[in-house]
Amino acid sequence: MRPIKRKQISSIVAERLGLSAETVDEMVSCYFKMVQKKLSNLDDLRIVVDKLGTFTIKRKKLEEKRLHYGMALAKFEAIENPDMTVYKNILRIKRDIESYDKAIALFKADDERLELKKEEKINYKTKNNESDKNLEG
Repeated sequence: MRPIKRKQISSIVAERLGLSAETVDEMVSCYFKMVQKKLSNLDDLRIVVDKLGTFTIKRKKLEEKRLHYGMALAKFEAIENPDMTVYKNILRIKRDIESYDKAIALFKADDERLELKKEEKINYKTKNNESDKNLEG
């Protein structure tokens, strides 16, 4: 299945509703911006949008960005006698790093949940195989 583009969605909806494509494109664009903002808040790893699919944060990009911000923070903190602008940047970078760390922790918790689920599945299958052997014997 190939993903549909914003302009295609706008033209399809405009045609069905009998509205101008520009008006519908503005609404669709606003909607996508809201989804993007929700993802960029890093509160959730994924957002499910009905009939459009699941939008997911990319873990690798997140980790790369966290590393990049960590190096930038080190450079700013190495400055002797920082002025107010440098200090504001340090605070902003620290806030961003905290949100990246929180999102990475969500990924780790999700990994642990999936691993636990996998182990439970293996244990369930093993237990059922043992009970099947007991019934046969």
